[in-house]
Amino acid sequence: MTNIFQKLSFVATSTVLTLSVINANPVNAASITYDFEVTIDSGVLFGGTYSGSFEFDDSAVTGMGEEFLSVSDISFDFLGVNYTETDGLFDPEAVFFDGDFLGLSFSTDEFFFVEGFFDSSDAFFAYDIGAGTGAGDITYTLRPDTPVSTPEPTAVFSLLALSAAGCSGVLKNRKTSSLKDAA
Repeated sequence: MTNIFQKLSFVATSTVLTLSVINANPVNAASITYDFEVTIDSGVLFGGTYSGSFEFDDSAVTGMGEEFLSVSDISFDFLGVNYTETDGLFDPEAVFFDGDFLGLSFSTDEFFFVEGFFDSSDAFFAYDIGAGTGAGDITYTLRPDTPVSTPEPTAVFSLLALSAAGCSGVLKNRKTSSLKDAA
């Protein structure tokens, strides 16, 4: 008789916890804005610095593997020209690996940005203008007023509680099986 009440209690608790997870508030997506600076360290533009910024919505970042997010707003001042997404930039994208930002990936006929291999500090810039070619380093800075996406606390606690309930149920079943086998 006690065994039936234990099972009913476990099922009821699991159901309540599952429903609380389903009804939990989703992760809040945020519009992320980075400023960046290109410092030329080779070629005819040696010593020059150029700056810009871009924005993207991070709601699609899963944190698993390589991910490319479209950039919704980009501005880059290079050789007296302010390049934007409407100036023929080839699909500017923010690149992530396992949730870590690696940098921008985009190009024009005059220059291109290459994302980092391990993190954004590996990212680089290369140019090919009529006067010559060269390359430089890129420094990305997350704007301080940029909100960070975080899961709602109720979702996290609900998942932890559900996991604990599931583990205790499995342990109870193993204990019951062991006792039956011993008898």
